[in-house]
Amino acid sequence: GYLEYQGYKFLSRFDPVTYLKLTEQMDSHDVGRNRGGATEALSSVHIPALVLGIDSDVLYPLHEQDELASLLTNGELKVIKSDAGHDGFLLEQTQVADYISEFLSSHY
Repeated sequence: GYLEYQGYKFLSRFDPVTYLKLTEQMDSHDVGRNRGGATEALSSVHIPALVLGIDSDVLYPLHEQDELASLLTNGELKVIKSDAGHDGFLLEQTQVADYISEFLSSHY
């Protein structure tokens, strides 16, 4: 299906070793490292922040997005409904655009 097609397309354009290194860096990133933990680090962010989560995303599960939004002083979670998993942010452009427009109009 769609994800398999995107996988083949990705492999034809991206060096596998570079992808592995990039993935390792993303997986090891910790916003709270050397900052007193995630709660302390994110509590210092006072600007309004929109967090978008996808209800079918297994790469970045919704419960993690919910936690992130709750740790941000002015964090707000909106849920994108999609069967496409992590790629939902690419495919559900109308939902993403609506959430961003609503957020920007209410905060700026």
